[in-house]
Amino acid sequence: MGWVRYVLDTCVVVSALRSRNGASNLILRRALLGQLPFVCHYKLLSESSEVLFRMVRRGELAYSRDQVVRLLSALVTAAQEVEVRYLWRPNLPDEGDNFVFEAAFAASPATIVTHNVRDFRQPEMNWPGVFVKTPQQVLTEVSRHA
Repeated sequence: MGWVRYVLDTCVVVSALRSRNGASNLILRRALLGQLPFVCHYKLLSESSEVLFRMVRRGELAYSRDQVVRLLSALVTAAQEVEVRYLWRPNLPDEGDNFVFEAAFAASPATIVTHNVRDFRQPEMNWPGVFVKTPQQVLTEVSRHA
């Protein structure tokens, strides 16, 4: 497989912050260390910050708002920004997932890293160069090619 970049779905970032022992946390650490090339789009960053700040307010994360701001800043610094110029919609079952798919297509070849693989399997359009994998599948793939 050629050079692939990754799009981290919000659920992976949330999982990474909830547990330091899981595949999501290792994915996030590798991304922040520059060992996993990943892209970011402002809509995805906005969604992640909204979810994480809500979790902080509710006491669902062991991190403060300032710590989350620093994490999001570090993610933006480590990521390659991707510009989505398409208004095509893959028309996924969850409308909120369409922009994640569009960002991956703009960065293609790209792999969406998510725990919700099924949510991305039914686009109305077949978009070449977009793959969908769980954090564990990505770690296995990266380890094989290292």
